[in-house]
Amino acid sequence: MYYALYIDVLFLENLLLDYLLLTITARLMKLAPGVIRRSLSAALGSLLFCLACVFLPRCPAPVFLLLHAAAAAVMAWSGLGIRDLRSLGKALILLYLCSFLLGGIFGWLQRVLRLPVYPFLGLSLISCWLLSLGMSWLMRFRRERQRLYPVTISFRGRSVRTRGLIDTGNALRDPVFGKPVSVLDPELQLELLGAENPLFYPVPFHSIGKKAGLLPAFYADFLQIETEDGSLCQIERPLLGVTKEPLSSKKEYGILLHPDLLD
Repeated sequence: MYYALYIDVLFLENLLLDYLLLTITARLMKLAPGVIRRSLSAALGSLLFCLACVFLPRCPAPVFLLLHAAAAAVMAWSGLGIRDLRSLGKALILLYLCSFLLGGIFGWLQRVLRLPVYPFLGLSLISCWLLSLGMSWLMRFRRERQRLYPVTISFRGRSVRTRGLIDTGNALRDPVFGKPVSVLDPELQLELLGAENPLFYPVPFHSIGKKAGLLPAFYADFLQIETEDGSLCQIERPLLGVTKEPLSSKKEYGILLHPDLLD
């Protein structure tokens, strides 16, 4: 028995599904990759799948599944900007869970609507666009309420990623140059500094229950903040204060950002 394989249809179907999967996974993991990045990564994933179907049509199922997992890992790595293995594993699990769900929904819709392939793909693309707009609006509304932003901090070749909370009540500044001071979680400080011992500067502060105190602070190499529209705001040599107490009991964020950093 022979089956006709329409490679253009297969490519478009997988391109659409992969783009949707990357978009939903990014939202669930609170990541903000751009549309072009997700589109190119989805095209790469669809291309790899089509090549496997054309050149390896009769390979054993375990080998095909292994190749499929490798292609999914490449797609997550390139499309979501993931660099550590733990986040990559989480992304793969979410990709496959969403894949099972979306595959079932698309299959059911195609059977119910009984549309030809190309009109169905067009309708799906429009639905995908509307879904992306809705999710972007929802995430922007939620982020504006919480004022949480993805943040990357670098110090002497070491980098850490975390989420930063814009603290409108943070008025800390360097008393000499007036530079704004953000406050780093102690666990994140250990991860960022490692065995390094930077030069600390005392920053005066006032808090409830304590009239005055000195907060040790050091200069990092740079700090990147991903804004709502996906653009990067980079601050060179940011001044970071360190505290002995965790900033968030639920570990929702790892740094309190000074509000002037995004002005």
